[in-house]
Amino acid sequence: MAEVTSKDNVGSQITQALSAGSGVNIQELATTLANAESISGISAVNAKKETTEVAISGYAVLKSSVSSLMRSFKGLEDAETLLTKASNSSNTSAVDAAVVSQSLAKAGTTQIAVSALAQAQQNVIVQSGAAFASPSATIASGAFSVAITTPASSGTTTNIAVSTLTPTGIASAINAKTDTTGVTARLINVSATGTSVKILLEGKTGAANTFAFSSTLTGAEELGGGALSDDVLSAANLSVTMNGLSVQRDNNSPSDLIEGMKLTFKTSGSTTNIVVNEDSSSLKNSLNAMIQAHNDFLTLTDYLVGDADPGDELAGSLSGEKSTINLIKNRIRTALASTSEAESNGIGTLRQIGLETKLGGTLSLKAATFDAIMLTNFDDIRTMLTADTNGQTSFSTSDKGLALTISESLDTLVSDTGSIKAKETGAAKDIVRYDEQLVDLNQRFESIKARYLKQFAAMETLVQRSKSTGEYLTGQFKAMEGAYNNN
Repeated sequence: MAEVTSKDNVGSQITQALSAGSGVNIQELATTLANAESISGISAVNAKKETTEVAISGYAVLKSSVSSLMRSFKGLEDAETLLTKASNSSNTSAVDAAVVSQSLAKAGTTQIAVSALAQAQQNVIVQSGAAFASPSATIASGAFSVAITTPASSGTTTNIAVSTLTPTGIASAINAKTDTTGVTARLINVSATGTSVKILLEGKTGAANTFAFSSTLTGAEELGGGALSDDVLSAANLSVTMNGLSVQRDNNSPSDLIEGMKLTFKTSGSTTNIVVNEDSSSLKNSLNAMIQAHNDFLTLTDYLVGDADPGDELAGSLSGEKSTINLIKNRIRTALASTSEAESNGIGTLRQIGLETKLGGTLSLKAATFDAIMLTNFDDIRTMLTADTNGQTSFSTSDKGLALTISESLDTLVSDTGSIKAKETGAAKDIVRYDEQLVDLNQRFESIKARYLKQFAAMETLVQRSKSTGEYLTGQFKAMEGAYNNN
């Protein structure tokens, strides 16, 4: 609404200061009268705008709550997450065990006796039977090459040129070809003091991963084998007996001895029990999280459609949208009561696994019902909820698990094309319309004010003329009276 400024009424103030005109502040009078005609319409539109702005905030909070409920079903969509598998090793100093696939690991005990660990071949390289003087010692008078053959007896030979004629240069050249040969090289200082070193070559673990080393150097410069303080190793396999079955592997961390498990062997000559346990608390926790999200949603809706609070703009912010809120609540109630496309052995609803609706619409999990059906029908529950899939999407053409079906239903409420978004969009359009109405009403206010000012200005002119005529006649009468008295 236009505001009366000192510049607007300066003319009226000057007139009053000169005791001219009617003495009425026509600017204030025109503004007051214009306000009287316009204020009710402007106030009504402002009130609607404020109510709609608060409603938009209410819709945002409502959508967040429904989204939280939708996310709670994510923990129920994948088969591998419903039953948590945990492993235990009876001798962790000998064997570590870890679950690497929840869906593949199965409850049970496996006894494993380790007779030998997998090891890699190790060769020591010296020159003329002695250690190199230092890592940077020059060991040849000219360029040369080394060769590594894998496997040792009848494998592929890789020739490796050595351009830096030192022990460090040899190790670097060999390591540059590790991806091809599978052999690495490093320098070992063999004495407690001094700089002398030997080159230690190491292949991959496993009996098949042998290698042979040679070089083009001859005579005093010839490279060959030399003993370290601990024995040079031969390539060997991991050898275990698993529940009476003899098994070999080329590494000490196989992930295929026990399905869904990775074992790490540390020592030989021991027997260890690997135990896999199943824990249904994951499913129960996910169900309780969903129940909490649902009950929080109901509490929020009561707050949004309840009594207004002057100190809390969200309280009662959707009191005018009770029908919309009830529609959303009914949609959610229907989704939770639906039957799974992947119903198994007659188990197809959340109610059948212990979900119950209490007075007021809140949910709870009947522990006795849930625990009993978990003992006898866990596989059916998993099928009903997940369709025995992991990562199933809405685009799947196969039967969907109930958790995904409910998530899809809730998504129709909160997506960019959902019903809550439609309400937010409609409210935003109303705000634009109210702003346009306020512009029109303020223009009308200014027009009414201008009309009153024009009328009052004309009145002031008449008053001023009448006042001037009265003053003239008074002067004339006084002049006549004076002339009469003098005679």
